[in-house]
Amino acid sequence: MARLGILISIPGALGYIYAGWPHMADYPKVIAFQPPLALGYISLLGFVLFIPTSTWMAPIGARLAHRLSKRRLEVAFGIFLLLVCARFAASLIA
Repeated sequence: MARLGILISIPGALGYIYAGWPHMADYPKVIAFQPPLALGYISLLGFVLFIPTSTWMAPIGARLAHRLSKRRLEVAFGIFLLLVCARFAASLIA
């Protein structure tokens, strides 16, 4: 299954690099959008931090999900979605 994710993510990342390359100069004061920290819309700093963290946490999350009952997992996900919605609504108001 992981091989399928790689086949999907590499062309997607190349597409974001290609699409964002002409727009990098539009944000001169945002350091994260400028080389060497970014290629197009891809943040290399985010990439470097995200890959090891997700590789480390994915097995822990899978074990936790299998230990929880279906009902608890549904409730936890529902609470997470409510928090995301509340944050989004607050950003619209402010």
